[in-house]
Amino acid sequence: MGWLSLCLIEIGMWHATGMPPVYYVLLWTLLIYCLVGIISGLIFGLIAPLLQRILRFLKEPVSHTGLSMSACISAIIFLYGLSLFLQAKSHISTSLLVFKSTLFFLPALVSFCVLPFFFRWSEKRRSLVTTYLSLLPALWIFTSLKLNAWKDLFPTFLQVTTPLRTIILLFTSVFCIFVMYFSLSLIKRSFRSRKSVFFFMTILSILFLCILFIFLKKDGSEQQKKKAQGTLKTHNILLVTLDTVRADHLSCYGYQRLTTPNLDRFSREGVVFKNVVSPSSWTLPSHASMFTGMYPTRHGADHKADSLPDAKGTESKESGWKQIMFHNFTRLSDEHQTLAEILSDRGYRTAGIIGGVFCSSIFGLAQGFDYYDDEIPFFNIHFFLVYELVDHFFSLNDFFSQYGYLGKRIAADLNNSAFTWLEKNHDQPFFLFINYMDAHTPYLPPPPYDGYFSKMPKNSILHNNPPPDSSFVTAQTSLINSVISGSHQLTPEEKELTVSLYDGGILYLDHYLGLLFEKLKKLKIYDDTLIIITSDHGEAFGEHNQMEHGHTLYEEVLRVPLIIKYPSAYPVHGEVEKRTSLVDLMPTILSLLRYPIPSGIDGEIMDKSDHQVIAELFLGVSKKDHKGTSDLRALYEGKEKYIWASQGSGELYNLEKDPQEETNLITKFPQKAQSMDMALKQWLASVKLSRTEKANVKITKPMEEKLKALGYLK
Repeated sequence: MGWLSLCLIEIGMWHATGMPPVYYVLLWTLLIYCLVGIISGLIFGLIAPLLQRILRFLKEPVSHTGLSMSACISAIIFLYGLSLFLQAKSHISTSLLVFKSTLFFLPALVSFCVLPFFFRWSEKRRSLVTTYLSLLPALWIFTSLKLNAWKDLFPTFLQVTTPLRTIILLFTSVFCIFVMYFSLSLIKRSFRSRKSVFFFMTILSILFLCILFIFLKKDGSEQQKKKAQGTLKTHNILLVTLDTVRADHLSCYGYQRLTTPNLDRFSREGVVFKNVVSPSSWTLPSHASMFTGMYPTRHGADHKADSLPDAKGTESKESGWKQIMFHNFTRLSDEHQTLAEILSDRGYRTAGIIGGVFCSSIFGLAQGFDYYDDEIPFFNIHFFLVYELVDHFFSLNDFFSQYGYLGKRIAADLNNSAFTWLEKNHDQPFFLFINYMDAHTPYLPPPPYDGYFSKMPKNSILHNNPPPDSSFVTAQTSLINSVISGSHQLTPEEKELTVSLYDGGILYLDHYLGLLFEKLKKLKIYDDTLIIITSDHGEAFGEHNQMEHGHTLYEEVLRVPLIIKYPSAYPVHGEVEKRTSLVDLMPTILSLLRYPIPSGIDGEIMDKSDHQVIAELFLGVSKKDHKGTSDLRALYEGKEKYIWASQGSGELYNLEKDPQEETNLITKFPQKAQSMDMALKQWLASVKLSRTEKANVKITKPMEEKLKALGYLK
């Protein structure tokens, strides 16, 4: 019962932080706590006779039940101290660690010595149940001690910041026991009157109904009426973004590994665009550009202007400005018309099924969607004592990450949601957008894909972990951050392991793409659906001494795949070598449907486009304040590519002779660089900036935890 109560308290606090519900995991957690309670209860029940012998000098010995409950509760308190001890980090001194752990060990010992007498006293008054319930506030106090990192959850006086406050809370817990005891005793006495019982049960029923109505959410998406305007039967549209997938890691783009067998077969039915440039090297601005046909500067969904302060008094390393940068975003303004809004106005059923944080509705990307499933499961194991203890011996962090409970949804979950929606809505024209995240960090696909391309042991990078953390995900994040910050250069072994896991994630994703295609065929809508497969950006694996994305504008993070299968009425196949941009997707789709293309956008129909191909990375940096950190813009002209940086250093590359961008030609061809720089400035002068304070996004605590799980934050 003690473990069950502790579990319910932890679940309640987990919900109080605003975490999205993961009910099946919570039920499993409840079962684990119950089993732990039963086992520990049996063990302590067997030990109780031994304790009675030790305490036989007492005139009135404590019962088996009282001793067992005392031992269980003391064990819970002791395990909090043990958990704190196991969380030792290298930067914490041994003396400080021992002191902090002692704050928990001593109360465990004291409670074990005091509680038996308390239970004996309560048993004499024949109110053991009331006594047990009175201990719940004490468990809550200890839970609050454990979760004190979530300071915004507790009032100021409950925030544990000093040893004195810890001691005060311990005495408060004892006080709560007696207050609760006498309160419940009064309630118990009220049951002697039938009227009091009726009144008490009525109050409980009202409270139960209130709680029920709070947690039951109405899904109004199915009740929304469609704006059918007499449109004729038109083609369905399926837009799939493979988040973080670079083009040169797909076998249909010439990669040496067979990573995409299903996508290879699919590509033979449509058009493969060989040279497609993403408008940015990270998720939010790229998707906003796909939906609006605008470059990031014009649509404004990006990092907030001036998000990075001056270098004085701040960290210059990656971890320092990351903490600032990933708390400063602007959402896509409602003023911009999206592809989903246009199609919805034309009678389409529209749905978005999201796998990653930066496609969430708070960033404005849900405009025009009737149904937008962006509920990303996040199960913080450190909330729960039992998981936190097990995690020190078996990495639950890796397990939960593999199966989509830590910041990103896996393809299996996305497909289930997509199939359910398709079965209900495939009888009318629809626009379905799916954002798969399986190639994104952490690179750890479910088995057997995690070892498909390489049998290299994962513990080869565990030396990056602070002791005693044995999580591969933590080690991988530490490795990536050290490479980005410049303190470490990726070794061949580390690169081989990382790339193999990344490729395994793509293969896993490809399997579920195949299942998606089969579902469309089963519903008999495959042939009449315009299917677009692309990516929002690529990924770096040591190129230019970088990893991940969102730091540079080199080809490894900008060149993305694009495969379009047209409806059977338009039997178009082959490959397109012409360089195009993802801003051209929106006008190309509207052109196929013979809908008017909005004015004032940057994109054009792909086979007719001749606009400037540009990529942008906006970090809010306008001065030389942060080493290695710049606002960046890239311009393509024929075989040349020019990269402008706010720090003043430009780069010029010949992509035909130097596709890896290893030789900067800016000193050799300064006139060409100057000409392209002027073209960028002229384009920028013609663009109306779209960043306003009203569009600023507030990052909540749950979203911050998801960003940490994806490696964006520490």
